[in-house]
Amino acid sequence: MSNHDLIPVAFPLTPRMQAFIEFRDALRLINQAQDNNSPYMWLAASKEVSDMLLGEGNKKPIVPTILSLFHIMGKHFKDLANKHPDYKDNLMQAASDLEEQAASIRQALEKSLPFLQSDALLTTYSDLTRKQDPLGYRCSLPQVLHHIWHEQAQRSETLTGLLQPIVQAVESLNKMLHAHAPWEQRVAKAGVDQIKLAAQDDIGLLIIGVSPDVITQGIVPICSGFRSIIRLRFEHWLVGKCVKDLTQDQPYSLMMVPIS
Repeated sequence: MSNHDLIPVAFPLTPRMQAFIEFRDALRLINQAQDNNSPYMWLAASKEVSDMLLGEGNKKPIVPTILSLFHIMGKHFKDLANKHPDYKDNLMQAASDLEEQAASIRQALEKSLPFLQSDALLTTYSDLTRKQDPLGYRCSLPQVLHHIWHEQAQRSETLTGLLQPIVQAVESLNKMLHAHAPWEQRVAKAGVDQIKLAAQDDIGLLIIGVSPDVITQGIVPICSGFRSIIRLRFEHWLVGKCVKDLTQDQPYSLMMVPIS
């Protein structure tokens, strides 16, 4: 199987990478919810993105963290360009693209933040979650949500359009991270493996690649441990049954991204 056919599962090892992965996934959920016509999923994902951008609750505004990752990646490309003159033009172009994408995020925020702060449905849902009423029964949200969702489709379409430059920038950086290092072929013996990182390694992201048929069987990679030693195990998520540790050998691919 080609590495391009693998399903990548990313495990961040630094706070900056964790923030990036969480933001990427929340943005993806908004698009998935709209595609699947799922208003509650859309509300939950939109609130998550809003909290990240605005710094609500115990969250700090995520934009400085995300932009710093763009800066670090661009600096890395420039350093590589100095070390590898044959690839200098392509690497410098990639660094320039990152600067443009960071600028597009700043511009998109000028319009998306006011929408997130003022839209009645989003702010109502946000208030309800603070009151531990995420389904919204205190204001009859389940009884009216689907009607509002279908009759006011411009709400989700407008937010999707406002966030699109941010989505494109984040997905572009994500693609660079996922193509940044070679894959290593490994086997988790009896469903378990140990990944050791040297003290000098500045690894910010582990990416576990597994074939689609493994995931469809409910076999999922799980990482735990510390900065220098990561324990990887595969769990079996069977229908209607408790989680079980996989006890058979499981081949997988590993990528260690030296960007933190």
